[in-house]
Amino acid sequence: MRDFIKQIVEQFIVSYYPESNNVWIGGSTVYGNITKESDIDLLIIDGTKSSRLECHHFLGWKIEAFIYSPSSLEFQFQIAKYRGIPTIIKLCAEGLPLRDKLGAGKKLQEEALLLYEQGPQPWEEGKLNETRYQITDFLSDFKSSEDFGESLFILNKIINLMAELILRANGKWIGEGKWLARNLKAYDKDMYEKIIDYTKIYMKTNDKNELISLVKSILNNYGGELFCGYRGVLL
Repeated sequence: MRDFIKQIVEQFIVSYYPESNNVWIGGSTVYGNITKESDIDLLIIDGTKSSRLECHHFLGWKIEAFIYSPSSLEFQFQIAKYRGIPTIIKLCAEGLPLRDKLGAGKKLQEEALLLYEQGPQPWEEGKLNETRYQITDFLSDFKSSEDFGESLFILNKIINLMAELILRANGKWIGEGKWLARNLKAYDKDMYEKIIDYTKIYMKTNDKNELISLVKSILNNYGGELFCGYRGVLL
């Protein structure tokens, strides 16, 4: 990490969260792949009663502060394992510790690293079937859609569901936006590239056949299409 990032964060903490017990710096500023759109992600533990996200502009940088109490952080870890989205676990596990007033930072970071290495909570059969049903239903819409704009929105939903199915069914973390793409690419680069290539073909030619065949082949790996006989809980 560049020293000036640490200096910016130190000034920021003094200005906005002087009573914080623990602070970690995460995101692209730690990994070294900073772009002009990069922000600084901070995990902050203090005596707060409510977990929250607070966003700031500070010295020309966008800063996202994820704020927890010690107990709410532990609860967030369990939520992350259930949802399969490790944002906070990863931030704590791989982040750069900047402040540790009470000496609990190392233990928390070790716990987060262990949770991250263990992976998310396994999917139950009901969740697997729910996702198969959703993909099957959207695939039917995609095949029948004659409106290009609507088809793009349907395809976006299918791609996200397929990525989640592949990753969660195999005990891997998912993510939002770019992180879903990165995690799929890391786990199955060939499948990731097929999805990209076939989507490009569709965008250029409006030919859906390659994409439809790919979706069906992915579903076949996890029990096939599912519609008739599916039962789900309505919330």
